[in-house]
This record gives sequence, structure tokens and C-alpha cells, in this order.
Amino acid sequence: MNGQTICMHPIGFLALPLVVMIATAAFAQTRQYFIAAEDGIWDFAPSGKNLVHCHPDAAPCEIPEPWTNSHSFPVTRFIQYRDAGFKSPVPQPEWLGILGPIIRAEVGDTINVRFCNRTQGAAGMHPHGLRYTKDQEGAHYFGANSGAEPGSGAEVMPGQCFDYTWIADGDSGPAGSELSSKVWWYHSHIGEPTDTNKGLLGPIIVTRKGEARRDGRPKDVDQEFVTAYFIFDKLGGEEPGLMHSINGYVFGNLKGLTMRDGEKVRWHLLGMGNEVDLHTPHWHGKTVTIGRRSAAQRTDVVQLLPAGMVTADMKADNPGEWLFHCHVADHIDAGMFATYQILPKGNE
Repeated sequence: MNGQTICMHPIGFLALPLVVMIATAAFAQTRQYFIAAEDGIWDFAPSGKNLVHCHPDAAPCEIPEPWTNSHSFPVTRFIQYRDAGFKSPVPQPEWLGILGPIIRAEVGDTINVRFCNRTQGAAGMHPHGLRYTKDQEGAHYFGANSGAEPGSGAEVMPGQCFDYTWIADGDSGPAGSELSSKVWWYHSHIGEPTDTNKGLLGPIIVTRKGEARRDGRPKDVDQEFVTAYFIFDKLGGEEPGLMHSINGYVFGNLKGLTMRDGEKVRWHLLGMGNEVDLHTPHWHGKTVTIGRRSAAQRTDVVQLLPAGMVTADMKADNPGEWLFHCHVADHIDAGMFATYQILPKGNE
């Protein structure tokens, strides 16, 4: 189950004759995750090359100045583990990059996260979109009106752990005009701009009640991808430290966005950052739809503001390798582009 432990619990029965009919709908799940915050080094261009705009037979293809030798920096990331021993990491899809693990739920589910801070500073986990009590909010601040103290999960100190409990209630899931699943952020929220710039951020995906597989993925799609557009500032505003990244990669170094001809693919797009983080993700070769049925909008460019969250569907029926990039001119120049690939049917 991708590292999550699932428990079933009944949420009520109407009458005995109806039990068989509603058995599937009458059970919600408790989804258990084990996640640590850990320090490390991240290479935003591990190949050292511009993998999109340079022919393989051409000269070295190095990424341009001022980033040629300036693309590896300290980061802090969310890492998922298989159990409470925190010894065996759960492998992530290559395309997820710097982001923390995908936390999934179906409307009605409870999410439990055993969070351990293995860094040198305070950290925590704050979810967007989910329902929680004050102690489970994961955000450090005081009440301006009441003088209230932060909740107990607001600041997890180095070497300490905390158990977060969040609910995917009706307001957490897609509205009637939306697709069957939607994306939310989670991130550390002690010094929020500093924490996210370190790399402490990841996605939550909530699927509409009755439309999820057992692992939380929506039944009506073949593949899902999450892509986060974020300019990481690693040198105090100096250009060599501005990493115009998609999932923590620049100049085409993001790999793994691969699908097959005929698949229905769901794209979850996220934005984060500063006032310069105004992004316009654009797909070459295909269009996408946002919303469903009569409310659907068709486009091939999506607008993202910092902390923005958009979900869109694509029918992958045009085989080829296509450019996927931010359409802001300065961001293109700084390497905010990748490719996605639609493989022909039967291609293994």
C-alpha cells in the first residue's frame, strides 16, 4: 500500500436488510503514515546538462551560467518510512523529485501521521484542506484576539516525534463540478517561507467518497502525476542560487513523466514561493480539462499563484515526447522546463 497502513471501521448502518447493499460505502479507513523530516543535499540538475535544448551529438550540453557549477544545495525533506521503526524508506516515483510522499485519503477517512523530526531545527506538518483540531494544526502562531498558545503539534523539536490526526471530511473532497480527486499542500509551518524553501513540502490527494480504490487512488484514471512549480532561493536572492524548478529539477532533469497512448492521466499542479512565483504550466502536444461535464474548461496552460492547487485531466492519445514548461519568459530562460512522454500502445 505504498507504505500506508489501512484499517477499516464502520461509520453506521441504517437497517439490517440494507447492510449488504451499503457495506462498501459504510466503511471508512484509517490511513497510517510514518514520515520524518531529514537534512540532506539535493542536486537540482544531477546530469549537469540541459537535457531538453541540446542535441545528444552536440558539445557538452552543460546548463548555462550562472548555474553551470551551482545546482547542488543543502535541503530538508519529508521522507516516508514503512513502519514506526523509521529504518526502511518507502521508494518514491522518480518524477516526485524533492517533494514529500503523497498522502492519500477518500472522503470520510482519517489520516494518522507519525512524524519524527531528525533535523537540527524545529519542524512540523501543516495540512491544507483537511479537518483538524488546534493541536493537530501543525502551525506555530499565537492568537491575536485570545492570546491562545499554539497547538501541541505546532513545533516538533529535533529528536522528537508527534502523532498528527487529520480528517478528510466533505469539505476536503472535490465539489460537485470538480474531478473525482483533488490536490492539497502539506508543509512545515513554523517559519513557513523558510521551511518550504528548505524543501519541507508535499502533496495530499483526496478522492470523492465512493470513487476511490482501496489505496485511495481514484477509480476513473489510469495515472496521476504531481508537479510543483517553485523557485527555491538557496543563496539569499543571488542568481546562481535561484533554482527555477519543477519538483526540484531544472533544465529538463525531471524524469519519469511517462504514460501510454489511450490512458486517462490526471495532473495535480502546485505552486509555492514568493511574488516571483507566478507560473503558467503549459503542455505541448495535448490539452487538458479542468472540472467535469458541463462545467469543464479546456486549456493547455494553467495559472498558478504561490500555494495554488489545480487538478486537470488529459487523454494521452498523441504519442511522442512533449515539452512541459512554465510559460513565463524569465522562468524558461532559467530552466523551468521538462518533458513528458506518451508511449505508443504495446510499447514496453
